[in-house]
Amino acid sequence: MPKLSNKLNIIQDYDIDIEITENHYDFAITDLFTMATRINKKRQFLFVSTVLGKHLAVRPQVPILTGALLAMMYYEKLVGQKPLLLPSVVQAIKTQQNVQEILQQVEARKLELAEDVLFIGFAETATALGHAVFNAFQSKATYIHTTRELLPELEPFVTFEEEHSHATSHRVYCEQSEKLQQAKQIVLIDDEMTTGNTVVNIIETLRHKFPTVQHYTVLSILDWRSPQQQAKFAELEAKWGVTIDFVSIVSGQFSCEGTPCLTTDQVRPTTEATIEMNLLSVNEAVDQKHYHSIADNGLINRAPYMLATGRFMLTTEQHNAQRQTLQTIAGQLQALRTGGPALVIGTGEFMYVPMQIASYLGEEVYFQSTTRSPIYCADDLCYTITEKIAFESPENNGVENYLYNLQRHPYSELFLIVERIANKEVVARTVQALKSVSNATIYVICMHEWGTK
Repeated sequence: MPKLSNKLNIIQDYDIDIEITENHYDFAITDLFTMATRINKKRQFLFVSTVLGKHLAVRPQVPILTGALLAMMYYEKLVGQKPLLLPSVVQAIKTQQNVQEILQQVEARKLELAEDVLFIGFAETATALGHAVFNAFQSKATYIHTTRELLPELEPFVTFEEEHSHATSHRVYCEQSEKLQQAKQIVLIDDEMTTGNTVVNIIETLRHKFPTVQHYTVLSILDWRSPQQQAKFAELEAKWGVTIDFVSIVSGQFSCEGTPCLTTDQVRPTTEATIEMNLLSVNEAVDQKHYHSIADNGLINRAPYMLATGRFMLTTEQHNAQRQTLQTIAGQLQALRTGGPALVIGTGEFMYVPMQIASYLGEEVYFQSTTRSPIYCADDLCYTITEKIAFESPENNGVENYLYNLQRHPYSELFLIVERIANKEVVARTVQALKSVSNATIYVICMHEWGTK
């Protein structure tokens, strides 16, 4: 396809020139992302996804379908045959219409793998995207995602670095490494690539853990690697004796011009919480992993993790077994809806499970996750992020989290779904921060308390 150039203003005199070199399905830029700047001197630009449900609210089916599209593109490259539903998935993502109907069709026609494949999603933003890719396959698939969390009881199976991030260390924890090592191929999933350095770091580490794996595939929504960076991977393929395929929805290059003048942005302060919470405990058992974590400030969270997240490895059989449990949970939450629009909020890396629950809650339901990514906020309707709230992570106390543009939508209910509460006072402050920008009824659902009362 011919190269297409776009110049976008990010903020003030800070601009980005984008040259699209591959866009097989003719997505408009705004179908997939918009631009913002972040408070990070290493990298001040940020591609804000309009399909992931991380920094901006979306229909929950959209990120699941985005993962399904990447899965179908991988499948097509693998077997040379285009899945029948691929055009319908593309159209649903573009228009965000009929998303529930198309998702049901995808769920009914899952893809078949000829050999065992390990799918690895990158924390924080791509944990759900990787899970959604994995979800598109019928069998012979295993999923695990990297984590920024520190679990002193487990030795990481893999560690690697993401240099440009504000939280650079990635870890992979797995109790059954022999199951992981059955993989004949490894697929790495990230939302976007700019240099490819993170991919280099993890493959370099994985080669020693998986000496017999010779085929790696990297899936991403956006691929911005330069020709020089692409040539580097060709050199590494020859050096390592492996094949590394790249599959992305859109690829190209970009360059930024100017320097943003970032003053102190508007953040609503979190005050001491004196309000009561609607803290729900649903009598529905979920499979758990009983490990504790240590936050960046040394605080310990002893609440158990969920098996269903894929943080410790998930097979297709385990994934399918958890589906009925999450549908039952969704049914109980649906009874709390009053008919207006609702927002389901995930937390940090804990994205896919609340996203999946949200997809069962009916019409006018949206999904968004908290994030530790500090995006600059400006009172400018032409800019992507116009308001944000800040609060401690309910799961990793002491780690500041953010939620963006909540006031843009008049929600009737907010469902904050937390995998593991470390401190109820911290959660109460999170609820208070939500109440400062929303008149919605707020429910807190703690997954580790379900089935314990």
